Formats: sequence, C-alpha cells, structure tokens
Amino acid sequence: MSQEITTPPAASYSWSETWIKALTQPSVEAYEAIVNDPKASPNRAYIWVALTALIGYTISMLLQTMLGSTMSFLSQPGREGAAGALGTAGAGIGTLICCAPVVAAGAVLGLVIAAGLSNLIATMLGGTGTFSKLVYAIGAYDAPLTIVSTVVGAIPIVGLLAFPLGIYALVLNVIAVKAVHRFSWGKAIASSVLILAAILVLVAIVTIVILALLGPAIGNIYSNIIENI
Repeated sequence: MSQEITTPPAASYSWSETWIKALTQPSVEAYEAIVNDPKASPNRAYIWVALTALIGYTISMLLQTMLGSTMSFLSQPGREGAAGALGTAGAGIGTLICCAPVVAAGAVLGLVIAAGLSNLIATMLGGTGTFSKLVYAIGAYDAPLTIVSTVVGAIPIVGLLAFPLGIYALVLNVIAVKAVHRFSWGKAIASSVLILAAILVLVAIVTIVILALLGPAIGNIYSNIIENI
C-alpha cells in the first residue's frame, strides 16, 4: 500500500508576529513563511501601511504642535502667550485631522507603486513571484519600520540612525524580492537597485513637471519681491 505524504499547513501569524518576524529575522526562509501565511493578502498590507502612516504622522504633528505651543507661550508669557499656544495647538490638530486621509492614501499608493514596479522588474529578470505576495512581503517590514523611523527621528541624537534604517530597509527589500520571486541573490539585488533608480527618476520627473507648471507663478512672485525691495 502506498502511503500518501501530506504537506503540513502553513503557519499563520498575527500582525505583531508578522512584524517582529519581518524586522528581526532578515532571511529568505522567514519571508517565505510570511508570504505563505493563509492570512496573507494585499488588503492586510494596505491596512497596516495606512494605519502606521497615520500613527507616524500623528506622532510627528503632536511633537511639532507641542514645540510650537511651548515656544509661543515662552515668547509671550501671560494671557497672550496662553492664547497663542492654544491657537497653535488648535491649528496643529486641525491640520492633523484634515491631512490624515491624504497621508494614509499616499502611503498605500506609494506601497502599490513600489511593489508594482519591483514586481515588474523582477518578472523581467526571470522571477516567478506575484504582485500579491510581494506587496504583502514589503508591507510586512514597511509598516513597523515606519513607526520605528518616526520614533527615532523624533529624538535629536538618535535621529542619526535614520540613515542606517534606510539601508536596512533596502536589505529587507532584497530579501523580500528573493523570497517571493525565487531567483539568485544577484537578480534580487539588481531588482532592488533598479526599483530605487526608477523611483528616483519618477520623483525627478514629477518635480520637473510641478516646477514647470508653477514656474510662471513663482517668477511673478519673485519679480514682485524684487520690485518691492
């Protein structure tokens, strides 16, 4: 009698287990386990990235608001200073509420574009992965790294770690691409380098277009300033 060999079901991880695994276990095996999670889906990654972007933005805005309110109060002690501090706090909270949806949508859009371009380049290099798995793998490390980067950036001296964190994010991207597309380290590195170059070119193009559109208005403002000097 032939005995059937059954494959054990893939492990399932909570959001915290996934984030910890993605950040603290930079290996192909760990990322393969992450993307093979039965609960893995692009929507889950989008929710993570949107929420952590909101958390990071909220932390940054609260710190700026607190600093602005404190400076306003110290510059004008008494009722005027208190009124100025309250005004600064109110403006900061208003900005936070108004910009929160834009920040969340922008974070998700950035993830989609980065994962889409990366998946396209990896496929052209012979990769066999899918966009769904790659966007989930990227979201698994990008979401917690957003919070870590925000906290680190808020501390003046520790803020110097922002650059090493960026390098670490690039390393994790290489691992994620290799785990999803199942090709050599050389192709994984080339894919990540090419996606970084593509993003830089895209940002440059958008910047040039914006400057071209706003050029006349900026020129008029500059001319008015010169005339009034």
